[in-house]
Amino acid sequence: MSTQILRYISNQFSMEHKVTDSPKEVKTHLHDRYELFYFISGDLTYYIEGQAYKLFPNDIVITNSRELHRIVFNSNVRYERKYIQFKPEYISAFQKDEYNMLYHIENRKLGYCNKIPAEDVFEYKIIELWEQIEQTTQESSPESQIMMKAIFAQMLITINKIFSKYNHTYMDRHKYDEKIVAILDYLNKNLEEKISLDLLQQKFYVNKYYLCHIFKLNTGFTVIEYITYKRIMSAIELLMSGMPALDAAHAVGFGDYSTFYKAFKNITGFSPREYARK
Repeated sequence: MSTQILRYISNQFSMEHKVTDSPKEVKTHLHDRYELFYFISGDLTYYIEGQAYKLFPNDIVITNSRELHRIVFNSNVRYERKYIQFKPEYISAFQKDEYNMLYHIENRKLGYCNKIPAEDVFEYKIIELWEQIEQTTQESSPESQIMMKAIFAQMLITINKIFSKYNHTYMDRHKYDEKIVAILDYLNKNLEEKISLDLLQQKFYVNKYYLCHIFKLNTGFTVIEYITYKRIMSAIELLMSGMPALDAAHAVGFGDYSTFYKAFKNITGFSPREYARK
């Protein structure tokens, strides 16, 4: 059972605070927004593009719209979280040629440096900014929308400062499976090609059954699941740019439209044409 503590939704910005008493597996979903996930309590592993993040209270995980992620619960301990989802256009008025507030969110290798540890969340007062935004969502004054956007812009600038501080030291503290990193890189660069386990076995000199094991262990997805989700993510970008659904299906590697349609509807909840009209 989930309890909604706070919920604010607008066209380009949404904010929620939820508590789930006995969490179960969450169906992976795709969204065309960036996400700031504030972890409060629970027992879970957050998988992002081949990196498994073990979270502790007050950690924040940041993902952009190109990063495939999945939460796996290790037990049914009470699960509490907050999150913000936003489109880049939300803060476009604050963006300048000489300063990009989304620089470190957008310009990371997929799955790298996604977590801001709790100590930095407190040191840089992100928690205070988050609470100010929450408070502003409950106000109906004429200036509340302006204040909300201004505080959020301040939060993004602060996040840029934190990532700038990490530089390469944060990367050095994390262990990445080089074989998985290489496979993920190959998959992302060749989604339009015909990819099979036999092909990956031959290309990466690893038994396909062992490959399936280590891939699921590192990503939270099976190989086929990962390829399908990433193809749908690429198709979404093409659809939103105006490409017809049939052309998008072929462009991202689906052999026939029927298979593409079923996968798209299953993952997004919409048909390709419905999604393009959203």
